[in-house]
Amino acid sequence: MPARYTTSTHGLHKASTITRLSCRRSIFTQSAPKGNKDSEEDLDNSQIYGISALCIAITVGLAVYFYYYGKGGVYPTPIRNMLREGGSAYMRPKEKQDLPKALKCYKKALELLDELGKKDINHGRDAAHVTGLVARVATIYSEMGDLDNAIVTYNDLMERILSSAEMNDPKLLVKQLMYTRLSEERRSNILRALGCANKLAETLELRAARWKRRSIVLADPALAASSADMKEAGRWYQWCLQIVTLAYQNHFNHIQLDKGLEPTDTPSFDPATLPKFFSIEIVTSLFYNAATYFSNCAQYDMAAPLLQRALDLLRPAVRKGDEDGVCRSAVLMSHLANAAVMKSDLPGAEKVLIDGLSLAKRFSGNSDCLNSFVALTYSLGTVYQTAGKTESARVQYRQAIDVADTIGDKEAAQLATEALNRV
Repeated sequence: MPARYTTSTHGLHKASTITRLSCRRSIFTQSAPKGNKDSEEDLDNSQIYGISALCIAITVGLAVYFYYYGKGGVYPTPIRNMLREGGSAYMRPKEKQDLPKALKCYKKALELLDELGKKDINHGRDAAHVTGLVARVATIYSEMGDLDNAIVTYNDLMERILSSAEMNDPKLLVKQLMYTRLSEERRSNILRALGCANKLAETLELRAARWKRRSIVLADPALAASSADMKEAGRWYQWCLQIVTLAYQNHFNHIQLDKGLEPTDTPSFDPATLPKFFSIEIVTSLFYNAATYFSNCAQYDMAAPLLQRALDLLRPAVRKGDEDGVCRSAVLMSHLANAAVMKSDLPGAEKVLIDGLSLAKRFSGNSDCLNSFVALTYSLGTVYQTAGKTESARVQYRQAIDVADTIGDKEAAQLATEALNRV
């Protein structure tokens, strides 16, 4: 870090903290229980897919796996009754959920399915309606804070779907995904494994932070090597990234060749050239999760390109004025700016922060935009303070305090107040 920045090191680290603390809510809303759904409806949903909270510091983060229950008739009556009972305990508002009861019912249903699968291949360990149930059990463990059993269950899910060779070499899965005649069930299971690996990595990070009795929001260059859990989390993030980037590169280059153009090793990410089996949400979620991991390990040179790719995928939605796309981009830009700040690229950070604020201001009623506004104004105040523009810094800190108070974010308001008092 150049000498002229050393006097504001404390402020720079606070910017890193508040950027994460201000983004607690998901930019990709999880398909969580809403209202008291009838359990029969739960059984009939062909796919309930969830991408959970954006900020890994507060929640287990983004998931891109799929729950699959299919038509209720796929299950024998005893198992269907168990799922119905579990669904009535789980598929309701959070304050009315009975997670222990739901977990007991789902685990019993899974036990019965596994026994049945030994005799009937249609209910085998890797059948979509079985692996979807495993995913549900893992999620409930996570929601209950039982990270040890959540990790065991995520690993079980991976082993049901993938061979040891596929878990060690993601290129094998890329070849399958690119095969046009691949069955939809197999493709769905591979995508479920991709999301499961993403979720597994996040949960490993949380457990590592819990054991270290420290906040995962504090960047630490030694964090990646600090525990077996962190090493394993990094391995799974890299595994996921290889699948997505190699599949995208393969698909992109086929398009290039069809147009008579040269293939490339580094294609730009664009929704128009995204393989149909990937969604924008799946890819941007993964890029964000992995970027957060690398940022937590102070590997900003690896985090920033992933955040930029996620922004590239959301750019068409931003141009259309789509509220979700705009506010999601504002969240991502708060993290991209944070990476620039921590790399001492203050001019670059200032540009990203100003651009991000222009987005965050567009939808003042959106929680993601409001949370991003707090993070962005605080970080911009830090940049101004470091540059010696004390009055401009005070203006930004005061704005951060006002909005943080409005949305009830006491921690962010306190951090901004402390920063203001230091100027």
